[in-house]
Amino acid sequence: MDGLEFTRLGLNDYRDEEFDCGNEDLNEFFFKDSKDNCKELLAITYAWILDGKTIAFFSVSNDSITTQDVDNFNKFRKRLPWGKRYKTMPSVKIGRFAVHKDFKKMKHGSTIMDFIKIWFVKGNKTGCRFIIVDALKESLPFYEKNGFSFLSNKDEKDLTRLMYFDLKVIN
Repeated sequence: MDGLEFTRLGLNDYRDEEFDCGNEDLNEFFFKDSKDNCKELLAITYAWILDGKTIAFFSVSNDSITTQDVDNFNKFRKRLPWGKRYKTMPSVKIGRFAVHKDFKKMKHGSTIMDFIKIWFVKGNKTGCRFIIVDALKESLPFYEKNGFSFLSNKDEKDLTRLMYFDLKVIN
């Protein structure tokens, strides 16, 4: 797409004042909390900008899948060769992900999700095997459509569900 720019947002970088994804919590994260996360080295936020207008953003941080996250951890970690069965599984977490409300239902979210998957496989930025997300109930269909699976049934009644994508399927 001509005019499309992918940018890492630091502590003092400009954030498009017109960005609005329709969710106040996500908007607040974009304008304020993403700066705090950057300052405290907790997460990095990236923006997709089209002709000067932010169409989407996501934040990522290092994380892991632990025994408490899955119903059967031993079965889950058998995906790795025998010598590599760690007590935790290295992951990258998408902490926040939002598309501007004017650009929803245009497949931008899935395009960006595909980018994130390939981005973490190509050059393996953090030594991670999985992408995980605490998905809001209303976004579960989006993540399922993009190949994410539930880690457990323990969180079925919660406001968010822990989901994962195995990056090995891309490799």
